[in-house]
Amino acid sequence: MGARRFVAALIASVAALGACSAPPAQPPSVAVRAVDPSFVHGTDGGETDRLAATVVTDVQEYWKAQYPATFGGPWRPVDGGFFSVDTANTTADAPPCSGDAADVEGNAYYCATVDAVAWDRTALLPVLREHYGEAAVVVVLAHELGHAVQQRSGAGTDDPRRTEAMADCYAGSFVRWAADGRAPHLRVRPDQLDGAMRALTVFRDPIGADQAADPHGTAFDRVSAFQDGYRGGPGRCAQPSPALPAKAPEEPNRPVPEALAAPDVRDYFTGLVNRRGARWPAPPVTTDPGERCGEVAVEYCTDPARVAVDEPALAAVDHDIGDQAITTLVASRYAVAALDALGLPAHGVEGGRRASCLAGAFTGRAALSPGDLDEAVEVLLAGNGVSRDIDGVNALTGFDRFLAFREGALGGPGACGLR
Repeated sequence: MGARRFVAALIASVAALGACSAPPAQPPSVAVRAVDPSFVHGTDGGETDRLAATVVTDVQEYWKAQYPATFGGPWRPVDGGFFSVDTANTTADAPPCSGDAADVEGNAYYCATVDAVAWDRTALLPVLREHYGEAAVVVVLAHELGHAVQQRSGAGTDDPRRTEAMADCYAGSFVRWAADGRAPHLRVRPDQLDGAMRALTVFRDPIGADQAADPHGTAFDRVSAFQDGYRGGPGRCAQPSPALPAKAPEEPNRPVPEALAAPDVRDYFTGLVNRRGARWPAPPVTTDPGERCGEVAVEYCTDPARVAVDEPALAAVDHDIGDQAITTLVASRYAVAALDALGLPAHGVEGGRRASCLAGAFTGRAALSPGDLDEAVEVLLAGNGVSRDIDGVNALTGFDRFLAFREGALGGPGACGLR
């Protein structure tokens, strides 16, 4: 994913997401027929390298099939080799483009000068696998081979963020191929996509990334590009994904009471309802434990209408993710209330989709920094609080709720069915 280390970011992200939801039980392996990793330089022949070897084998089979139609010529296999690095071994040989094995710690990358791919089998792939599932390993290695596609086709750009987004898009197109049952050795199921997308957000730009030596884009950018490839195939990857421009500088997180007292969400949804002919007193926010109607951190309750919050739970969200995560959860509950007031579907799959979409519509028109936008994406993928319907039931995957959120963020309420 470039030439920087990600272990600290990965550990921090895992800790933050744990505050919102327990790590999911891992589904069965994506490798239905594992490949012998003996062709990988430095391999220990273990389970991690067996998975990695299976992934890079199938990704190259994908490009053997897709490259001619996409770029008008034959696919040339990676000829510089694949390198597995034990970064815990101080005497391990350094792979290409690295001066020392320790330089690869927490990383995977494509080395264009010798046409090779390297990965850390000790501190990266096993951690991704444990916390996000094997599909996360698939996405990371497919992304690196996406850079090999760029090297062969000349599709890379002078904008490093755009180059990384294109590789994310190529990874998404491969995952769709595997999900459709066309890969020789891998199968990726819908329940595995969410972990893969969450792993992508770990590799987003840090705050202050305008000065980053190796920029990769925001979480919104990265997941958007992945979904573009998944839904549109490799030909879609030549087109930049629509982006939300940064509108504000980074600021410290607000404490929970201050975040809840801000009128932005209530004002936005009041205007949305009133402009459509209803006269709607926006429901109040209550932190009284006796006013709650469920067990989640933020919920819309009826009779009387109110948005009830668990303040200690939100304090943990604020600490681990940030205040925009709180705002996004609250916005989704006001979205459900607004749908109910307008007599629009607020139940089931459609209710959850519209709630996610309207939370995105609010987010897209707000003056947000890149860090705030990433907080919204993180809470969206970490749990299902944003996509619960009026009954408090979630029927959407993280893939589907991000897709709906993105449609609202880019297209406004009209994209959510509010004309």
